[in-house]
Amino acid sequence: MKNSRGLTLIELMVTLAVFAIVTTLAFPGFRLYQQNSNRVTQINDLVATFNMARSEAVKRNLPVIVCASADQVNCSNSADWTTGWITVIDDNLNGVTEVTDNDGQQSGGEAAYYVHGRLSGANLVLADLGGATQIIFAANGTSVPAATFMRCDDRRNTDAAAIRNNHARAIILTTSGRTRLSRDSDNNGIQEDAANVDLNCP
Repeated sequence: MKNSRGLTLIELMVTLAVFAIVTTLAFPGFRLYQQNSNRVTQINDLVATFNMARSEAVKRNLPVIVCASADQVNCSNSADWTTGWITVIDDNLNGVTEVTDNDGQQSGGEAAYYVHGRLSGANLVLADLGGATQIIFAANGTSVPAATFMRCDDRRNTDAAAIRNNHARAIILTTSGRTRLSRDSDNNGIQEDAANVDLNCP
């Protein structure tokens, strides 16, 4: 007869210890990958929104409004786009989005063409709209106003003060309706806005 041999207590403890060490070493790398992946995804989502809005404005020969929205139905009239945003075709050319009636229909006949929900976790998107609260793409593809959208994540709360803004990124929307991404022109580790001022997360 052959006896089947299992793990001894010592072997099991060594295996668990190795697993714990590997997990401890791997987790920071996975966390960094996840944060960077979320950053790319959310920036691409906002760029895609602007590109789509501009394209729809030209195609329909109508203004298209993009604004922050807390309920994904109405504009929140806020510069904090962390709550999400909506895109609306301005059918009646009045420059504003209409609220919904009790039956859920838009009172002005303007339903949200595209909706993006709230950002996850401790991520932020803050807009410098120059006093405006929304972006309007005209039928010729131009946009008003020119704006910078800064995206920050929770590394602003955990990194040392000297590098807390190193992971901030911005989308710069010009009055031509085109977008570009921020860049670190002076190689100090922090990317800059449209005025070449370092991004500064709150």
